[in-house]
Amino acid sequence: MTKSAKLIDDGIIYTENIQDFLQENNDFLAVGIVGMQGVGKSTLLNLLTHSKVTDKIKQDVFKQCEFQKDDGLDNIKLLTNEVLELNLNKNVEVGKCYLPFEQQTPKNVEANINTTYGIDFYITDNRMMLLDCQPFISSATLDELMRSESKRSNVISEFLPLENGCEIQGLQYTAFLLSVCHIVILVQDYFFDSNVIRFLQTAEMLKPTISNPEDLKFTDSFPHLLIVHNSAQMEDFTPRRFATMQNIYRKVFKNSKLHLSSGLGLGTGQIIQSLCPENCGSPINLFLIPEYSDKTENMYKGHPPLVDLIDKLRSNLLGCTRYSLTPVQLTEKNWLVYSAKVWDHVKKSSFFVEYTKLMP
Repeated sequence: MTKSAKLIDDGIIYTENIQDFLQENNDFLAVGIVGMQGVGKSTLLNLLTHSKVTDKIKQDVFKQCEFQKDDGLDNIKLLTNEVLELNLNKNVEVGKCYLPFEQQTPKNVEANINTTYGIDFYITDNRMMLLDCQPFISSATLDELMRSESKRSNVISEFLPLENGCEIQGLQYTAFLLSVCHIVILVQDYFFDSNVIRFLQTAEMLKPTISNPEDLKFTDSFPHLLIVHNSAQMEDFTPRRFATMQNIYRKVFKNSKLHLSSGLGLGTGQIIQSLCPENCGSPINLFLIPEYSDKTENMYKGHPPLVDLIDKLRSNLLGCTRYSLTPVQLTEKNWLVYSAKVWDHVKKSSFFVEYTKLMP
């Protein structure tokens, strides 16, 4: 698989888009990612899709995120550079392989456009399913609903205000990921956004229970929650600052059923020795991704290089305990059937209807 495929779009799940990429294999890992607009969800997934982050991959990934600066080059020189780049990469499709998920560009930011709508799906060679979700609490998503009548009719009720319908749509997508994923990654680009935490807790509350009358002992499954701080600064990697962040998240998710202490974070001391339980307290699933700059990449900034952190993050994901999603063990193809069932259940759930009555 070289490019992500659309799993859910306009409130409709498209199982035929990905069924040919799935196998009768039960040793798989489903990872979903959520967050606000422009925090780096698709960028992080593009780094995780490869077993090793090479210089070429870094160049392709972060080139999409850079704002072009006016360096005085005339149009002829700019055109020449573009032609040379095309000649160096004659097979354009090969370049695209490094970016399975479409990333936000400066033009998207200026035009207030999302690059991810619905949920995109990609499966790696080591059978890790990556589900990239559209941003929640996004003005771009609201603008898209306002401009598209078909999206409004498919996604939200005509009796619901647009701004509330946009939030309900995000809650449905998040609740779906909480039901079908072994791990859900929450990405933020700064600490600490109460609206994001409130949104995730609401989605957990509204998460539907897929009951099975034949197995009364089976309890509802909840995924691991991994909190990722993107664009982290040097001071975020100090034990004092990291301990503060862990304590706040530990208190906020005290009553949550999501698995927050699974050894997926930096607080175990295995990646950065100073960020250990003795200095930072009981570890939770909190991981920091530093702000990247190729100009200062070789300088010591108080933390390991980006490549090493991404490799450790990928290893942590692949090595985590995979709680069963259903009473019976699922294969990849069974997971797709189960996902379609869950999405249908989410769409028809009365929980979201009742929640809309509490919204302003």
